[in-house]
Amino acid sequence: MGRTNSPVAGWDHHMLQSIWYDLTNIDNVFGHLTYLFLIASISMTNMRWLRIFALLSGVTAMLYFILRTEDRVSFIWEAIFTLTNAAQLALLLHRSRASPMSPEEGRLIDDIFAGLDGADRKQLLGLVDWQDAAPDTVLMQQGQKAPPLLYIAEGAAMIEHGGRMVGACGAGDFLGEISHLTGEAASATVRVTNSVRYARFDMTRLTRLMAQSPPVRNAFDMALNRGLAAKVLRMNTLVLATAAT
Repeated sequence: MGRTNSPVAGWDHHMLQSIWYDLTNIDNVFGHLTYLFLIASISMTNMRWLRIFALLSGVTAMLYFILRTEDRVSFIWEAIFTLTNAAQLALLLHRSRASPMSPEEGRLIDDIFAGLDGADRKQLLGLVDWQDAAPDTVLMQQGQKAPPLLYIAEGAAMIEHGGRMVGACGAGDFLGEISHLTGEAASATVRVTNSVRYARFDMTRLTRLMAQSPPVRNAFDMALNRGLAAKVLRMNTLVLATAAT
């Protein structure tokens, strides 16, 4: 049998040529930017950047409808979409205006949560109670159920397990993070060696905030995991140094 040209193949080739022309036609640049900004927007976990990219998507869509089409209905809805995002972004920026922070609050934010928006930072700082502890104070006891989640801003403490010192912690460290991540009882006792200034988190409100704000949840989980890895490394170093002597 002789070969025949497939009308479907010809149609596919024509469609591919048409698609390529639309993609490379400079006149459609605002249409392409609309969807690129929209994709970037839904990829953001930071609410400020989500709003910024959504706003850019709306603006470029409006330009596309003005310059390339006469679709007034779509233009009107894009204008509403753009104005809504502009209003939400302005509200977000208003809420995130920097307010004076104490030195320990600044350290907590700079060390752990620098990537969060000002609004998220304010909410997070509202969940902590700053306290001081004198030397020999026990901050948590091995086997303690639902131990507190603490952040040390100043000072130092030693970590004991079974009555033996197995590590130390100081400024920038979390305490109780293992129990927070696993739900288990405290795996060690923490005793203050040098006067400590620390933050105690309100776990009920923190859990609620993390459920409502993915950026806060992600930043918090990353901070706890980084701190835990650093603490394990220090403990291993101490164990090796003790064994060598």
